[in-house]
Amino acid sequence: MHRHILVVDDDGDVRDVIVNMLTESGFMTTAAPGGVVMRDLIAAQGTPFDAIVLDCLMPGEASAELALHAKQMELPVVMVSGSHEMMAFAEDNGLQLLRKPFRMAELIEAVEAALASGQFGQRGA
Repeated sequence: MHRHILVVDDDGDVRDVIVNMLTESGFMTTAAPGGVVMRDLIAAQGTPFDAIVLDCLMPGEASAELALHAKQMELPVVMVSGSHEMMAFAEDNGLQLLRKPFRMAELIEAVEAALASGQFGQRGA
């Protein structure tokens, strides 16, 4: 069974790179350009996700709020950032954080850690 990962990033090039890395590693992916689309996709009937990879600095709704929303929905979250403030937020809220820049192996490791840990909201854990 392939795990379904929602990739949320306002930068189309970065989003495409993350999607390609995950797809090459055997994950199914859906891409979203921001928080509104992310919330709509999560709420949609028949669109289950196993985890979310979320960019921390996007225009619109604060990524911190989006991460907490996903966590409330019992979805593991991997936040992607180079910001010290977001690193502290992730740690304080029990969220997985992947520091930019990262390599494919680091992305896959972070997603797999989030999926494996009920601490990050894994459904059914």
